[in-house]
Amino acid sequence: MSKTENNIIESQQRSRSHFSSCASYYQKGHILKNTEDLEKTFEDIKLQKGMKALDIATGNGYTAFFLAEHGLEVTACDITENMLEGAKKTAIEKNYDIKFVLHSAEKLPYPNESFDLVCCRYAAHHFGDQKAFVRESARVLKKNGLFVLIDGTVPNGASEAYEWLDRVEKLRDFSHVGYRFESEWKEYCREAGLEPVKSLFIPFKQDDIEWYFRSGGTSVENQQAIYKMVQEASERVKKVLKIGWEDGKPVWWWIKLALVARKT
Repeated sequence: MSKTENNIIESQQRSRSHFSSCASYYQKGHILKNTEDLEKTFEDIKLQKGMKALDIATGNGYTAFFLAEHGLEVTACDITENMLEGAKKTAIEKNYDIKFVLHSAEKLPYPNESFDLVCCRYAAHHFGDQKAFVRESARVLKKNGLFVLIDGTVPNGASEAYEWLDRVEKLRDFSHVGYRFESEWKEYCREAGLEPVKSLFIPFKQDDIEWYFRSGGTSVENQQAIYKMVQEASERVKKVLKIGWEDGKPVWWWIKLALVARKT
């Protein structure tokens, strides 16, 4: 087994372990329940009834539910059984006809050209091989099908802010692998035969530090380290991420990248 394959397996094990233990916190209410980013991403993209969609790393299922509400035939996958079970339960309660499948993002068990749309929302930073994830997404897309990625980022070239945020996320959640710049995701897409057609940068405020720590299973030691990082952040980092304090608690703004690419 190659070093790359070992790294993928290890990252998948970390993700499975983390989300198995923290699934209940995500199911009680998660930032992704707010689907404004999806509405902005699809506002000029027509979602047609009967289109076949794959939601990769569905988690609580909020993206899959959004697509089902628009009449799409949705398959939702995740690597963590506990997360899928929570999403299934909600789908049944809301009468959504969604197929749930347990598997990773780097190796999709579907034939070539199976889907009109492949989505992955705020999960790719957990993937051990992000290039393989994009390649597999491209493989299962039909010609002219759309790949939609939403994930955290910082402006292209803002390396210091990237390093700060990446370090904070790794302290918070041991399953975090890494965010990527928009330019990197576009490069991965083009290498896989996907042509980027749209990018949005959507700011989102982190203003609930207690939920942030609970959902990440963050140790007290790492919580203290994050507080220290907020206190010691440089002016450049503070400016990019709008880091500050409210009622004695740290806040900052994530930047969500919404990238749409078409299979050529």
